[in-house]
Amino acid sequence: MAPASKRGTAKKSGFLEEAPEALLQAVVIADSFNKRFRPLTLEKPRCLLPLANTPIIEYTLEFLALGGVEEVFLYCHAHHDMIREYIRDSKWSKESSPFQIRVVYSPSITSVGDVMRELDQSRLIKEDFILVSGDIVSNVSLQGILKEHKARRLADKNCIMTTVLREVSPNHRSRPRGENALFILDQNRERILHYEYLKQSDSESAVFLPRELGKTCPTMSFQENFLDCCIDIVSFEVPPLFTENFDWQHSRKDFLHGILMDELYGKTVYAHILKSGYAGRIQSLQTYDSILQDIIRKWTHPFCPDTNLDEQTYKYTKGHIYKESKVILAQSAVIKDNSIIGSGTSVGDGTVIAGATIGRNCMIGKNVELHSAIIWDNVVVGDNCTLGNCVVASDAHIGAGCTIESGAIISFGVAVEKGSIVHKTAKYTKIGTKAEDLIEYEDSEDDEDEQIETSMGGLDSFDDEFDYSDISDFEDDDGETPNKKKKLGHTRTPSESEADSFFREAYNSLLGALKQGHSVDIMILELNGLRMSANAEFSEVRRATATAVITYIISRLAGGEVAKAVVDEILQKLLPLFNRMIFEVNDQVELLTFIQKELSGKEKGGVLMQAVGMKLYNEDLCDDEGLLAWWNDDNGPKGETPEMTKVRAGAKAFIEWIQQDDEEEESEEEEDDDEDDD
Repeated sequence: MAPASKRGTAKKSGFLEEAPEALLQAVVIADSFNKRFRPLTLEKPRCLLPLANTPIIEYTLEFLALGGVEEVFLYCHAHHDMIREYIRDSKWSKESSPFQIRVVYSPSITSVGDVMRELDQSRLIKEDFILVSGDIVSNVSLQGILKEHKARRLADKNCIMTTVLREVSPNHRSRPRGENALFILDQNRERILHYEYLKQSDSESAVFLPRELGKTCPTMSFQENFLDCCIDIVSFEVPPLFTENFDWQHSRKDFLHGILMDELYGKTVYAHILKSGYAGRIQSLQTYDSILQDIIRKWTHPFCPDTNLDEQTYKYTKGHIYKESKVILAQSAVIKDNSIIGSGTSVGDGTVIAGATIGRNCMIGKNVELHSAIIWDNVVVGDNCTLGNCVVASDAHIGAGCTIESGAIISFGVAVEKGSIVHKTAKYTKIGTKAEDLIEYEDSEDDEDEQIETSMGGLDSFDDEFDYSDISDFEDDDGETPNKKKKLGHTRTPSESEADSFFREAYNSLLGALKQGHSVDIMILELNGLRMSANAEFSEVRRATATAVITYIISRLAGGEVAKAVVDEILQKLLPLFNRMIFEVNDQVELLTFIQKELSGKEKGGVLMQAVGMKLYNEDLCDDEGLLAWWNDDNGPKGETPEMTKVRAGAKAFIEWIQQDDEEEESEEEEDDDEDDD
């Protein structure tokens, strides 16, 4: 996927040299500086773990290549030898690489702050640069963000950073759970005025703001719904600030918070809020699983399995199923939607693979059930096993008749004895044991929030009152957090059902996206994330969508626009969204009924009902059968009120036209049959 090389005659060297000023540079921090992926990261760095069967670092480097980066400094500490070897043998070290990449190892690097101080001492950076971690997955265009940053730097000499943010709902599955962040922006939502890291355990404490903030900016936007993409455009002035403040370790909790709190610095930071494209960071096992699902569903296009980033041979088939060449499937094996199978893997008779990712050269036995399981290379799964949403690392062996519950972690080379039940909180590793043994991994140093993030089981273990949150740093917080935070997130009221809670969240998310002109891809991503987080039925999705769309259409008509033109424009944009929620005739009827209910008592309700019905019909989202079933022989849907009847009556002319067209077609078919009989 990387574009052609732009390096010209740039030299390759094993030694660090001063970068030419003209080069667009990026600093990639390969370490996460936390323990959230243990025990997996005891043996392999997070950036080299497979994601959709491709090393995570590949997504980050492809993103930078797509953005026109010409020189990359890859800073690492843990497993630096593995990272150096991987880069040396990869396409990124070949002459065809679009950038020059230099792996920088330092035994003293234990935080982002250390990286920045090393960067300052090395004098490698002379211009503004891109700062990311080594586990970013993004398809956004860097060039537009860079252009925006440079324009701000010209207009504001105190601007030292632009950070990329993505607006998502409080319980969106892309947000790591257990932590949150408050961004306070100016009224235009461009300049970041204050940043506060919020922790679940400090949810009842207050947030202290700079004393002069209210005077200088009387109108502010308080935002707790941002996903920090951990993509920054950073001024060359920033590394010296870390050197000056030797206690700064974190890029957000220390640097961003401190630089904005202390007005003596006089520095400004801006936000680029994404309106299109995808960006996320693999900060926990929960977000690892979430981003994997987004890759499978092609939200991250062009970075999908069938793009074959890492010399692969995947082909895409309907239902988001990806298979490489040389896959051996038994005739009775069943492969369901959202599944990936790597080359050389064999699957036995009666096995069901549902939403699972399987690496290369695996042996999956007979009558095995894999439900959203993540299996890496060279794994053996015996007959009659059941695996839930777990991770099974490379070279592991699962004996026959085992049950691996959702949330469990089986690390590299572990052998699970036949008939075993591995519970959802279990994490097994061979580290520290004899080759034939295994132990359950525990880490007494993990605090409460760290434990939340180190379990894939956290996908299922949270109640609705938890504040699903955004970790807005490159690293973990190992110490005590000052008691000065305040919970600002959404919680469900005691009387609110799960369905009503989902409806309210989905309705507000979609209506807000429509008003702000977001792309339909963003809307689909948001809605799908909410549905999966709440485990909501598609019926509730149709209800929320119908309500939000009609509300938005009516708000547009208040400005005097023509009803049919507004309906056609909005529904045309939302066709991909409707396509993902209408599967059969009953779905058509239900969607039309929700729209009818929302139009009840509204001015021009009948006119809008006909316009919506015609548009859905013309775009093949509703057919004759669906529309006539909704019309129900002039009786209307079940439970129709008098107000709903008035709305339905507005579509009478259109329905009569459909009925007449159907009668003509039937008559022609009868004539054709008569001719055939003759």
